[in-house]
Formats: sequence, structure tokens, C-alpha cells
Amino acid sequence: MSKVLYVCSRNKLHDTSIKDKLRRICVNLVPDNIEPDPKKHTVFVTDNVAYAICMDKGAFDTNELSLLAGTLFEGDSINWSEPRGSYPDGNYALFRVNQDEVEIVSDCAATRTVWYYHDDELFVASTSQLAIVMYLESFSFNDATIPWLLSTGSLGPNLSWDKRFRRLQPDSSLLLDRKDWHISVQSNQAFFREVKRQPEEHQKQLTDAIGQTIMSISAIDFKHWVLPLSGGYDSRGILCFLKKIIGIPDSLKAVTWGLEESVHEEGNDAKVAKDLARTIGVPHGFYHTDISSEPIEAIIERFLFCSEGRIDHIAGYMDGMDIWKRFHDEKITGVIRGDEGFGWVPVSSKMTVRTSVGCGLCSDFKNLTHIIDEFKLPAQELPNDLQKRDEETLDSWRDRLYHSYRLPTILSALSDIKFSYVDQINPLLSRTVINYVRSVPDNLRTDKLLFRRIVESISPNVPFATKGANASPVEILKNKKLYDLLRLEINSRYSADLLGRDFIEFINRGMESEQANSGKKKRSIKSLISSMLPKSIKNIMRDTVAKPTVHGNILAFRVFIIVKMHKKLTEYSTKRSS
Repeated sequence: MSKVLYVCSRNKLHDTSIKDKLRRICVNLVPDNIEPDPKKHTVFVTDNVAYAICMDKGAFDTNELSLLAGTLFEGDSINWSEPRGSYPDGNYALFRVNQDEVEIVSDCAATRTVWYYHDDELFVASTSQLAIVMYLESFSFNDATIPWLLSTGSLGPNLSWDKRFRRLQPDSSLLLDRKDWHISVQSNQAFFREVKRQPEEHQKQLTDAIGQTIMSISAIDFKHWVLPLSGGYDSRGILCFLKKIIGIPDSLKAVTWGLEESVHEEGNDAKVAKDLARTIGVPHGFYHTDISSEPIEAIIERFLFCSEGRIDHIAGYMDGMDIWKRFHDEKITGVIRGDEGFGWVPVSSKMTVRTSVGCGLCSDFKNLTHIIDEFKLPAQELPNDLQKRDEETLDSWRDRLYHSYRLPTILSALSDIKFSYVDQINPLLSRTVINYVRSVPDNLRTDKLLFRRIVESISPNVPFATKGANASPVEILKNKKLYDLLRLEINSRYSADLLGRDFIEFINRGMESEQANSGKKKRSIKSLISSMLPKSIKNIMRDTVAKPTVHGNILAFRVFIIVKMHKKLTEYSTKRSS
């Protein structure tokens, strides 16, 4: 999906100057490894409303000044373009306007993140924080992001890099009254309420819900879409449902990526995906994510640019975004991803709930417990709407956090990386499917038990993967060139001025390079033992014996992201040249 910038002003917009400004912003949002094409940018300006679509791949629908970015699962007859109109099922962000109001709408999982800014004269909404910074030509750093980056590798719940920006939550509507210039936001909170049914009936009902959504995407031109296929349950489920509901489209292609050697390793995601595709009868392509031959600085800069520093999940992108460039060059419109919310891993305490969904506080980690007080960092607290409710079980809270935090914060951030190159459909995140999952009992959601039963019932007899295809993030961050790059930036004067020298020294002490072999055997044995323990035993140990820790190199990379994004956003706030 392309990036969108939507502007509404109380004063008349100057047509020529605003158009030029929006075009410059579009140019500056194009990744450096694809050929910029000014004809692919759409810019429109009226007296008080303007919008820009960067790299419009034809995946948008427009109706006068209203924009639909994404896919609807309810057909073309839905009134999506009028404020206060339909709130359809789909994966989308809606920007819609009439003479009286502007409305921005998110889908039930906020699969397309929308950020917004509002002052006495101007309202700006965008799928890109960089775009808003460039439009405002100013940047106000939000230091509340620092502890969340350190403990989660993300911006945390509801936060943006700029303290003036807000993030639209899942299943939400923002209304701007164009007369009194007041904004109001309404969000539908997630509630898990078990409906008493036999397990077989739950299985049938969820199967029907998934099948209904899969049927709704059958009209897309599969020639221009690819299905990322792993050896697990999620993408396998989509492929098996496609075969069951509509038959495998002749033009559908499955793709897998990972380390080059992984496609030959038994039990590996890549090898299993290849075997599955062959068994079902769908063409399959493999793309490796080994470190690109480009300078390491270029690889990391491109990752930060495409992710806008929202996430630290670097392992799948060390190819320098070459996979996504190739999709773009091959005129691929988008990917059909298996992001889902069927239920999460076993938990035993509030801490294991938070850490399991990637929402751990600094106080949840042994090496970060005192970091906020010691280095006078901003306070960190889980927002009230994400706190455990009195009536909730730990399992229900875990899955509510998954839907309300992990989907819009972690998974949407990963989607943002791809949106610089392609569009995306997440059929397992339809409102129909999500709403049904929230009626399923805890025991059938834990470890996605109900969904796994469904997939196993329709899958060919191909074993499920037991190993990932990408390199370990820790091992990647020990790479000598990347290690040196991190050290250079972290020890700069800029970093010390932003975060303090004592904090920088603390980060330095925790870093390891691939040449540091001391204790390597001990750590590998500990890792092997840990991999053999059941999740329930690990949780007990974390609750009673030892808190988890954030590896020093991962912590250093998160600090690197903070520093680089502060620098990058400051630079982009004054970026006017094309």
C-alpha cells in the first residue's frame, strides 16, 4: 500500500504551493532502492482539503475527496465514502469528508496505522509520521517513547515519535467538525465473552467465519498478488482455505524467505513451506534474507526509513529490502498475509501476559528493572484501557492485549515496512473472524488450539515446521560490521546529548561482538536447555526464580533506533528539496 497524507485547513489552501509541497513529500517517501516515478504520485488540492498518495499502485478507491486505502470484505455496494456512513469489514484506513465533517476510520485490528495532528488551524492525518513531520516542517520529540523502545523494541501503546501526534486505535472513528473545529474520537473496546457451545460447534462456526472472508477475496487478480507461505499454521490455513473454498487460482504463487541454507533443512520453515506448496500444487519461490552485499549502513538506514523506527525486528530485512524491491519491480500489487489473533501462548502471571505479547515494562526485565530511576528516564505505565479488568482471566487479558496492543503496535509496524513497496491483505483479521474469536473459551484460544484443529483437518499430511528460517536477531547484531556501526552511533556526541553519558556507558557494557567467545559454550548450553522446557515451566521460573533479560546487543540496537530516528525526524522537519 502507498503512503497517504490527508490535510484539512480552516483557511484556504494555496493551490500551487500546496501541490508542490505534497509532491516533494511524496518524492521523499520513496525508498532509495526503487526507481522514483513522479507519475505514480497522486496529489489533489481544493480550497480547504488536500491529499497525496505516494506511489499509488492502484490499490486505492476514491470518491471525490474521500479515500479508501485497503480492501473491503463486503463488496462494492458499501457506502464507505460518506462520514458517519458504513463502518465496513475489511483491512483499511478510511479518509472521508463532506462539507461539515472529516472522518478517519480504522478497521477492527488497525492493520493500517493512521497518525493525526490537530491544532487551531490545521488537521493532518497520515499513514506516515515522516509525512506529517515534513508537512508541518517541525518536530517535537516524544521522550515517552524511550522506555517503551528499551523494553519492547516498539513505540509502545498509543505513542508516536512526535508528542503532538496521536495514533488512531483499532475499530475507531475520528470526527472533525469543520465548523467548530472540534475533534472527537470513538473507539470500540475489545471484549472477550465466552459463548457456551460444544467444541465441535465452535470449530464449525469459526471455520465458517474464515471461509466467508476467504470467499470475499476470491475476486482479486491473483496474478498480481503473492501468498507468503511458512511452515506453520497461519499462511498454511489461508492456502488450504483457498483450495477448499474456491480452488487454487491458476495464477497464485506462494513465496517464502529466510537464510539461503534454510530451504534444505528438515523441519525448517522454508523447507516445510516448499514441501507444502509442492503437495498442494501451487508454484513456490524462495528468497533469501542473508546479509546483503551492500554497505551495512545502507541496509540499516533503509530499514529505519521503511519502518519509521516503529519496530526493531531486523532479522527478516538484512537483505536490504531486496525481496520487497523485487516484488515492486515485478509489478506485484500486494501480499496475502497470515497475521491473526486466534489466541496466544500459555501464561501464568501479569508479567508473563505482558511479556508474551511484546508489551513488557522495563520493570519486567532483570537488567532494566532500575533503569528508569537510575537514568531519570520518563515514567512508564500501561494505559488504563490495557490494564487487566477485574472480571478477566489471565488468558482473556492476554488475548485482549494481543488484539488491542500487539496487532496495532507490533504487527502493524511490520506491515508498514512492506507498505513502501506493496499492498497487503490480512483475511484472518476480518471483523467476522475477530468477533467470533472473542466468543471462544480460553482453553480453545490458548496456543491457537481451535484454529490449529481447523487447519489440521483440512491440511495435507505435511509436517509443521519446528525451526524458523531467519537468523537470530542476537547473532545478527553481533556481526562485526553492524556491531561497529552501533557502537559508533551510540558513542557519538549526539547520543550523549540526547540520552546522557552515564546511560550510554551502561549500554556499552552490555554489548558483545562475534569475536567475544568468552562464555559462549555456557550460553549455548543454557539456550539448549531453555528450548527443551515446556512453556509452563519457563513461566514458573520467570515468576519465581529469574526475570527475563533483554540481550545487550538488542538493547543497543533499540538505543541506536532512538538516536537515529531523533536525528532523521529532525532533518526531515526541514526537508524541502526533492
